[in-house]
Amino acid sequence: MTLRHTIITTETGFDALASDWRTLEAEIPDLLPFQTFDWNRLWWRFFSDTSLFHRDELAICAMYENEKLVAVMPLCNTHIGFYRFHVYRYVRPFGADPNLTELRLPLALPAYKDSILRFWETMSRQEIVGLAEFQLIHTQAHAEHFLTHNQEIHPLSSRTIPNFVLHLNDDWHTFKTKLKRNIKESLRHCYNSLKRDQLHPELKLIDGSENLKLNITKFFALHTARASADADVSHPDYFAKAQHKDFILALLDSEFSRRCILFSLELNGEPVAMRLGFKMNDELYLYYSGYDLTYSKYSVMTTLVAETIQWAITQKIQRINLSVGEDVSKTRWGPEVINYVEYHCVRNNFLRRTFGQHIYRLRQWRKNTLLRKLNQA
Repeated sequence: MTLRHTIITTETGFDALASDWRTLEAEIPDLLPFQTFDWNRLWWRFFSDTSLFHRDELAICAMYENEKLVAVMPLCNTHIGFYRFHVYRYVRPFGADPNLTELRLPLALPAYKDSILRFWETMSRQEIVGLAEFQLIHTQAHAEHFLTHNQEIHPLSSRTIPNFVLHLNDDWHTFKTKLKRNIKESLRHCYNSLKRDQLHPELKLIDGSENLKLNITKFFALHTARASADADVSHPDYFAKAQHKDFILALLDSEFSRRCILFSLELNGEPVAMRLGFKMNDELYLYYSGYDLTYSKYSVMTTLVAETIQWAITQKIQRINLSVGEDVSKTRWGPEVINYVEYHCVRNNFLRRTFGQHIYRLRQWRKNTLLRKLNQA
């Protein structure tokens, strides 16, 4: 058995990975949409940036066992400086966008989840001039194990990213009996209030590239409406920018569209709530949503999730990924919590630790400023 590593730096090499990457996807039971070839190829097309003082370069780390692709980690190698002279380099997984890419994890068969992280050693040794910062994202256990055994890399900061995964039963009745009392009461209220006002709920599934494109504008509008709601939990409009809408439309034009389902809750034939989902092997990933504020008193988003769970059970789907971020709309269903961790790291010496800390704080200030503007938009 021969283990071979390679770092791909050209778009031609990126495209050549398509077949092997998609084959690997089919072998991963807990596959995320953000780990697929199509998502990453389109992300590079829409979000990579090259200008006079800022240059993004490909650094896709691929691992082969006897010529079979067993792990891949798409990295963006960003240089800040002029032409080939850089004062700062930032190596991070694809997906540095305004939360369109919710989890940025390497794709690997279970036996290679530790091995793929060794590429960080290779990338850190490429540092010649200036400061290089590395962003490491993985399950907490794997990331901590890697850093413990690589003392030459120093973490500047860490952030835990909770992911909520709901395990399904064989039938809706069994599933519902195991729910907490508050969500059971909420569900009764949802359905009884609709019945009282003679509103008949029906779940409509929209799939197929053309059908999705015909209905995605309605989804964007409902998402914008949800963002404008005066609620305890803030929901930014992640598709306010044309670039972000275009990215989703490009996904619907790619092979990835076969994974996409738009779940639409209709009341007497009128769509009032929608959620975009991705069918990922044994798992359904629930992405962003939106609803008509006129029907907020009926808790239509809770009803939509309930209807989606019932559909998933009939389809023998084993898990529903409720996405990242801790809020009551996820925790009320009693899901499993899987913690990922994000580390920002530099080479472990005094000058780089000090300089890196200042640069990191400056970038966090800039990021928070942009998020505030997004929330106010």
